[in-house]
Amino acid sequence: MANSLSLKLYLATRARSRRAARKPAATRNGADAARVMAGERNGEASAPRPDGPLLWIHTGQDSHALAARELAHRLRTERAELNILFTTTAEKRLDSTPDALSQLAPTDALSPVRRFLDHWQPSLTLWTEPDVRPALVTQTAKRDIPMFFVDAHTAPSEPHGWRFWPSLSGSLLADFRNVITGDRVKAGSLRRLGADPAKTEVIGYLEEGTAALPCNQAERDALAEELQGRPVWLAVRAADDELEPVLDAHRQALRRTHRLLLILVPEENGHHDGPDAGAELQAALQDQGFVTALRSAGDEPEAETQIYIADSIEELGLWYRLAAVSFLGQSLEASGGVNPFEPAALGSAIIHGPNVRSFRRAYGRLASAGATRMVRNPAQLYEALEELLQPDVAAMMAHEAWKVCTSGAEVTDRAMDLVLAELDAIEDR
Repeated sequence: MANSLSLKLYLATRARSRRAARKPAATRNGADAARVMAGERNGEASAPRPDGPLLWIHTGQDSHALAARELAHRLRTERAELNILFTTTAEKRLDSTPDALSQLAPTDALSPVRRFLDHWQPSLTLWTEPDVRPALVTQTAKRDIPMFFVDAHTAPSEPHGWRFWPSLSGSLLADFRNVITGDRVKAGSLRRLGADPAKTEVIGYLEEGTAALPCNQAERDALAEELQGRPVWLAVRAADDELEPVLDAHRQALRRTHRLLLILVPEENGHHDGPDAGAELQAALQDQGFVTALRSAGDEPEAETQIYIADSIEELGLWYRLAAVSFLGQSLEASGGVNPFEPAALGSAIIHGPNVRSFRRAYGRLASAGATRMVRNPAQLYEALEELLQPDVAAMMAHEAWKVCTSGAEVTDRAMDLVLAELDAIEDR
């Protein structure tokens, strides 16, 4: 690539900063983390219980829990005072966030389960994993904690460990207030686990998706008018190793589509990388001959702008609405990917690399519908970009992606109704 020395220096500087930042973390991990995880499996909480109502959501593997996390986000939108606790049966768990606590599920024995329930005292619980744990279920029921089951289709409905204990397996779901599943075959399996037929609803599966990211509509309209119908593509959180492939694809595409604009959302914004990170990236790109504009400097994409550096991750809802095509970074290298349902919900066709383990199920569903293009190298990235810059191709993919993104909406709405009604009943007691 011509004139790439400045970019190489920029990336090298970032790499050194990251290595330095990682050194303290390495000493903090290890034995301490293992001790915390062992304590959680023993029912010992690693965080205090927050004040107020607490919804406990039990999932299987955390990698399958995106749908439950979307449901939790929507519930908190309705009830800001609602606290969320996630538990998982995975070997590892996701980190807690300001909006949701995360713990490993206790070992399925009386003492760990009782310690867990004594500490957290959930107001109600929602399960998405059909391979239910007898001690955890029965002890929760004994405390009159309302339980709901919403099948996320992440595990078999016949728990192998209990198939030889009919008296036990035939009552595992008997205490659930409502059971929601996706088809009649699955409903039959759940009834064999004790689900009350009168309380079992066949609606669909709780699927990953996402509500549309917000944006300032006036800002969106103003930018759309300023772009005057220019073709726009977006590169989101492109990792350091992905910047050059993205720029190569853009340079080649400009030869055929002269008015093409790339909106580049860097891997991290200025808050994390320092106040001058956007300006440093802009200087590196200008040294390569690109005409650029910088969002954090108050620049607007002028007619001659080739790359608009959108160094503010909080505005992704705006950029997805403006871009017909989005390359989702963190995927050509072994980073794990970016949530594909965010562009899918806003009509942007998706290109991504093969390393999407953090959202594997989501990308799999979209790929099955023909709603994404996976690329493995810079040449394939350019080819996919050229194909998707054809408006009819991008529109078809975006429509299929939207259908997948919204397929679990009815189940999510029903689960919200059940949880919110129960919270109202709890408040009235």
